Amino acid sequence: MKKDLLTNFIIVLLLISCGSDDDGMSDIDNQNPSAPQNLIVSNITDSSLDLSWSAATDNVGVTNYKLYSDGVYNQTINNGTSVNVSGLSSGTTYAFYVTALDAEGNESDESNNLVVETETLSTPLIFKNYLSEMGVFSGNLADLTPAENVHLYDLNSQLFTDYAHKQRLIRMPDGEAMQYNNNSLLPIFPDNTLISKTFYYYEDESNTDSNKIIIETRILIKTEGTWKVGEYLWNEEMNEAVYTEQGSVIPISYMNNEGITQEVQYQIPSNDDCITCHHIYEDVTPIGPKLRAMNFSPQNSDISINQLQHFIDIGLLEGISNVSNIEVLADWEDEINFDIFERGRSYIDINCAHCHQPGGYVPTGFLLDFRLETDFETTGIYSHRGQIESRIQSTTPTYLMPQLGRSLVHNEGVTMLLEYLEAIED
Repeated sequence: MKKDLLTNFIIVLLLISCGSDDDGMSDIDNQNPSAPQNLIVSNITDSSLDLSWSAATDNVGVTNYKLYSDGVYNQTINNGTSVNVSGLSSGTTYAFYVTALDAEGNESDESNNLVVETETLSTPLIFKNYLSEMGVFSGNLADLTPAENVHLYDLNSQLFTDYAHKQRLIRMPDGEAMQYNNNSLLPIFPDNTLISKTFYYYEDESNTDSNKIIIETRILIKTEGTWKVGEYLWNEEMNEAVYTEQGSVIPISYMNNEGITQEVQYQIPSNDDCITCHHIYEDVTPIGPKLRAMNFSPQNSDISINQLQHFIDIGLLEGISNVSNIEVLADWEDEINFDIFERGRSYIDINCAHCHQPGGYVPTGFLLDFRLETDFETTGIYSHRGQIESRIQSTTPTYLMPQLGRSLVHNEGVTMLLEYLEAIED
């Protein structure tokens, strides 16, 4: 009897003990979190990127996430649902996914697998031997068709170069843009910007469908914060242009709008000539593409709106949204919208100011500063008006003005400037 009671007591203790073990086991979390969703990437560079995803859920709570790269654990993210991944290789493909974990270490299934390629590290631009290697044009070179991501631009007033036509192009590095510099002058150009200008005549200027006589393409490239100049001389077949640093004179013959044959001794600038016009103090700099000179709607263009607004719309110009805040350089030929004082200053700015300004080629002892932004009283235009009148009508190499880039008198420009110089005397 006592033995039976003892046996029953032991059985009861065992049942109670087992029940306690079962209760303890029911407190253990062995449920995995749900898989994170919508893994996406942003801000890709040549060495880093940002990942983000939608939060996972768990019966108790998600405590952190694990990131895997190419199937190998990369790092743990303890806070939030995003991470910056750095130390990546340029131009390399990576596959990422994330998992969620709870406090017990239960790990979810993988998120969606995201394949990403880092940006290719920009290689500084250099001048190649042939223009066709520079990535400026596509197709038949003589057609002057801009290559992909190469953009046409124009200027409201232009530098005179013996009546030659000019095609202006600009190319930004991928994903970058000109930056507004809080004024109407040059924007800030990123490294690896390329600016080109191609000079040509029509064989018959009265017929723009006639063949082009393409002479030269001048190129500016910016690398490591410094502008460099390059000159490409076209061959007679007009199927290639060759890099050169030597100046020369090319005889050109074409028919003007009146049907009269014109003979031009066209000047090809040397590398030193280019630097003469393009340097301010010790730096080489572009001359033409100031924002005020591009703030208009070009004629004979595929652009149907203001040129700067177009650049803003396509992401080529950043840092400004309203072009009305930018000055407009007067078109020196436009007698309707601009008075003679605006037109005269505009012509002198674009044709003369690159040399006649502080740091320019002309020594400061001449006390000339022909920049449009300079107050008229301090430009020296009035006190030197006789010299200006004489030099713009000269073709004597050591006396004419500008001294580089022309061998002919710009008759239309001279007519307007003589009117301007007379007007400032009144």
